[in-house]
Amino acid sequence: MEAYKCKKCGYESITSKYYCPTCRSSEFEKVDVPNSGTVYSYTTIHIAPPEYVDLAPYQVVLVELTEKLKVTGFMKERVKIGDQVMFKDVKDSAYMFERVG
Repeated sequence: MEAYKCKKCGYESITSKYYCPTCRSSEFEKVDVPNSGTVYSYTTIHIAPPEYVDLAPYQVVLVELTEKLKVTGFMKERVKIGDQVMFKDVKDSAYMFERVG
């Protein structure tokens, strides 16, 4: 996976930014980040919006990829905080993860 890292303060983001929200610098570099991480938080969606009703229930997860980078994603599998997950794909602009092991 690629991320963007602020050259001035080290802030990391999975999406490109015009300005760093931490230090306001406009200088970023692309960096490789791990494809796997730890579930930092999650919520289970039981009543989904119309376009996702067939997928419910599903998990919206916050995955910690590095010390400075967390990514919001989608999982069909049930998870708990601390589970190891791996990036699988981007589908309909959502980062898809699956449990490791």
